[in-house]
Amino acid sequence: MQPQQKSIWSLVAGIAFLGIGSYRIYNHFFSDSISYGNFRLILAVAFIGYGAYRIYNYLSAE
Repeated sequence: MQPQQKSIWSLVAGIAFLGIGSYRIYNHFFSDSISYGNFRLILAVAFIGYGAYRIYNYLSAE
């Protein structure tokens, strides 16, 4: 089995997902003008988790 290679797109996607999810969570808790439903909050947490997973894969690849 071949070792994983680093892909810059994996890093970019991870940062993007992490940023979008964090922005949604920040807007929900600190901005009263925008009200997100529960599904969007769950989706934002999933974006943060997936972004962290992509960044972890990028950093652990050889």
